[in-house]
Amino acid sequence: MSGYLVSQDTIVAQQQVISTNSLLRLLRPVDDSLFHLSATNPQLMEEVVLHVGSGATRWAIENSRLLLTELAGEPFTRFDRKSSSEARLVEAIAFWIVLRLSGVRDITGLLSAELTHAIRERIADSATADLLPRYVRATHARFTHKLFEFCEAKIVTRDQPVMMRSISADLFEGMETLSAAVTEKFAAERNRWLAGPVGERIELVSKILKGQPVDTKEAMLELRYNLRLHQIAFVLWQDEINQGSRRELESTALRLLEQVGCSSMLLLPAGPGRLWAWGGRATDRPSELRRSDQPVELPAHVHVASGLPGDGVAGFRRSHEQAITAERVGLVAAPPPFRLYDYGDLELLILLANDEEAAADFIRRELGPLAAESRTMAALRETVRCLLDNERGVAVTAKRLHIAKNTVVYRVKKAEQLLGRSLREDHLRLHLALYLAARLGSSVLATEDPATELDNSIQAVSK
Repeated sequence: MSGYLVSQDTIVAQQQVISTNSLLRLLRPVDDSLFHLSATNPQLMEEVVLHVGSGATRWAIENSRLLLTELAGEPFTRFDRKSSSEARLVEAIAFWIVLRLSGVRDITGLLSAELTHAIRERIADSATADLLPRYVRATHARFTHKLFEFCEAKIVTRDQPVMMRSISADLFEGMETLSAAVTEKFAAERNRWLAGPVGERIELVSKILKGQPVDTKEAMLELRYNLRLHQIAFVLWQDEINQGSRRELESTALRLLEQVGCSSMLLLPAGPGRLWAWGGRATDRPSELRRSDQPVELPAHVHVASGLPGDGVAGFRRSHEQAITAERVGLVAAPPPFRLYDYGDLELLILLANDEEAAADFIRRELGPLAAESRTMAALRETVRCLLDNERGVAVTAKRLHIAKNTVVYRVKKAEQLLGRSLREDHLRLHLALYLAARLGSSVLATEDPATELDNSIQAVSK
């Protein structure tokens, strides 16, 4: 035994290091393939591997991908879980957590650069920028919870209290360090953004969009845009960002606004690879993009969401809100490579499925076994929906689906058997449920086929 006296603080510190390091050695991903899908700077990943090892690094990457889906609901619906910036932010937070458990006390230069990138992506969009600190805290809390679950599953019961106390102490201080860094960077980037003329215009437009009192005449002078015209709004974004991204988005927006009949136009960058656009027309309302006489042509990797035409300041605000909603719902109902999301096309879906959980419950109750996510049930749903779309016309349905009339009749009988009622009963609710199932897809369908015991093979349905 050493002759030196050991303070209580030293004992606690040694206990803590041993506990968290032993946990890091145990962390392993379920799917090793995700290691090659890291969203952050490769140099940052190498730095993390050096501190915590390959296993804990891969665990952080894998759980980052899982958490993106978990964080997709309220109040973070405006955050795009499919975007590279969101993936980088969540992965950076995961890396900070495992670095913290390894003994790192200060945010490293590479990690700081990742956080700065994520904040810059959000500064222009006031709706998500204001939520960013809360998003960071929610992400940190989810990872902490996952670590506790891992402890309960992998650590012997007698060691769990010590381990969890160590994790709690480390990550509580780590969260304070992370929050302080994010807050500081956020303030610096916000000031940098607002220092220029574009920032001033963004700030003014944000006030209009929030319905705050604004002198319309002064706003029009500053924006150099007539807010009293008939309005339409677009939101454009890119999958791949490069030096020419802004120019490509602007030229696309100007062409589309001209295509729907606008003579006055306002374009505002809303972050890297993202643009807000408005167009005005004096004589009457601009055309809806989906009803344009010319085909809507978009460059590769460019997407556009469009609102409905409106009037004056209220139309300016409402059409933009509709474009944002069309983007959010469209990415779920028609994910890439689909590139045009028109509010008019999606309006019924938006009104009916504003609460996705309630919509899923409605679909499964109304369709019963037909709500199963299988090729067999999909064929039956498509046939019944097409039949109802065409006022129960068997010949028209067969022609549109390129199948025989006998097949239509057979599938209808099969569907009625699975539903336990005639298609004439409550046909409006049935029609709506089929429409929602077709647009929302797997997110609202049953994962297991309730009708597996019935004779409903693909051959039988398509005979």
